[in-house]
Amino acid sequence: MNKAGLRSWAEQHREAGEEIVWAGSPRMVYFRGLFIARVIPGIILLGLATWFYYGAPGIPLPEWALFLTDTFPKELVFALGVLFVALPFVRAYMLRHTFYIITNLRVLKARVLSNRVRQIPIETVARARRIDYHDGLCSYIFDEWEDGPHRHERVTRGIYFVRPDFREALEKARQG
Repeated sequence: MNKAGLRSWAEQHREAGEEIVWAGSPRMVYFRGLFIARVIPGIILLGLATWFYYGAPGIPLPEWALFLTDTFPKELVFALGVLFVALPFVRAYMLRHTFYIITNLRVLKARVLSNRVRQIPIETVARARRIDYHDGLCSYIFDEWEDGPHRHERVTRGIYFVRPDFREALEKARQG
């Protein structure tokens, strides 16, 4: 669902007395902790897979490298490296294409590759733990309990890397 689709959905499913206060997207910032923590090991794994496959000319592989090449298939190490490098970029794409609408009653969230609209009561977001970043962005983290297929499990939910105008609109929605 895109931004226009979410806005039309919100207008069609508007509750009595509900007004749209703000609409927008988060801003993904590359080269933050988790992004770096996943990309760097992926680059190292890709380098190891290349080294194991081609070897270094004139340099014999050390004992530990021979153990690794005998234990793990080179293709598996390469595939893990590609996953480690690619997944943070896929997550960044998904975050950049997530859209929010703040109303005076709830926060609506939709992603570009999904037709599902998540509705979060404004009180839940207002009580959420807010993490402020040095560049003016912030995230709201709140926990929910959901029934999984085999047990009752804790799933962490949040609204990530939102701009300062999201915070101001949230305060306006809570007061108004």
